[in-house]
Amino acid sequence: MTRIGSWLSLIFWVLIVQLLVLSQIEVSGYLSPYLYPLVIVLAPANFNRYGLLIIGALMGLAMDFHEGSGGLHLMATSLLAYMRPWMLNAVIPRAAEEQLPFAPQDLGLGKWFTLLLLSFGLHHVWLFLWASHDGHVWSLVLLRSLINIVVSGSLATAIGWFYPKSTKG
Repeated sequence: MTRIGSWLSLIFWVLIVQLLVLSQIEVSGYLSPYLYPLVIVLAPANFNRYGLLIIGALMGLAMDFHEGSGGLHLMATSLLAYMRPWMLNAVIPRAAEEQLPFAPQDLGLGKWFTLLLLSFGLHHVWLFLWASHDGHVWSLVLLRSLINIVVSGSLATAIGWFYPKSTKG
């Protein structure tokens, strides 16, 4: 299976797990693990930017329909898809030219966690800031974001570890 084929398969399975299992988990209103941003993180570096925005928007829309969140996930995932090239350039500067893969075993844990922190941090802080309906309670927004970044990042690392290792191509 090609890299794009395994990525498209990942989209399907991550959304199924997110909608059927992870969306059922909520602990004290603070812990709601979101794994679906991993699809944007693992997208091929040379993937069409507009295509990635469309995929991100459709995933966010699916989450919004499922959770009844009125566009919050669509906003956060579209922002992540839009900002991904700059975040990728910050962590792996020549990723698009060299067709570099993004699995943790390919990047190394340092770059992997940096990419996850930037990506999940942007997504979760934006999502929970808008979900709070009240931007002046920054400590609660940041606490909820931090808890979810740690849990979602751990899940993403576990899933990413099983993502097929690249064989240059």
